[in-house]
Amino acid sequence: MHYHLNDHIYLGQFREDLILLDTKSDKYTICFKEFSSLLARILEERSSSLSPQDQFSTQKLMEEGILQKKEIPFPYFIDKKIDSQGVPNVDWRLPLENKKVSLNFPALKAFFILVKVNYYIKWKGFYETIQLIKKVHSKQSSYKIPPESELKNLANVVNKACLIYPFRTKCLEWAMTYVLLALKRGWKCNLEVGVQNYPFFAHAWVECDGKIVMDDQNLRKELAIILNEPFRRLKS
Repeated sequence: MHYHLNDHIYLGQFREDLILLDTKSDKYTICFKEFSSLLARILEERSSSLSPQDQFSTQKLMEEGILQKKEIPFPYFIDKKIDSQGVPNVDWRLPLENKKVSLNFPALKAFFILVKVNYYIKWKGFYETIQLIKKVHSKQSSYKIPPESELKNLANVVNKACLIYPFRTKCLEWAMTYVLLALKRGWKCNLEVGVQNYPFFAHAWVECDGKIVMDDQNLRKELAIILNEPFRRLKS
């Protein structure tokens, strides 16, 4: 048997710190060194190979809902930015272009998706909002990489929705709205969340074909990507 993270738990490493994201409580935890080493051993080894002390600690983590047992090894890649210098605190703004978008059906559709995303985040939480993305993904079997011009056009549509929405849109709501619309179009787009420590900072964006859509490309290089859904990266 092998140990896996439960589906609401995500991990990333920035420098020497392992950072844990619990999407059900919407909380980030900076793990101390001994706990980081323990998690690494647990996820890489069979349960029968762990020491008695590790097995005791593992049982506690299962009781706390962090770990679960499965018959196959933990398959997902954990991003580690050990030598990263991080990024300055990003004061995110809508990625506006000098292009007018009329209040047409795509813009109205994006508006209602944005309203739904905000409702889910506020009243149902981060975890349930991610499930929206996973459910849309599960309904379609094949996806394509669209040309950059189409990615930009969809960004302009989402921006139009944000401009008529009466509250400020943050990076997470923008990225989730974009990804939901992209998936419905059959595009292979991911929601990604990157984190750093010293000082702590988290930022969300849209990834397509290894590139960030309408945001700083340097973010994927410098921040530990703690979450990428629905096309979660597997170990090589």
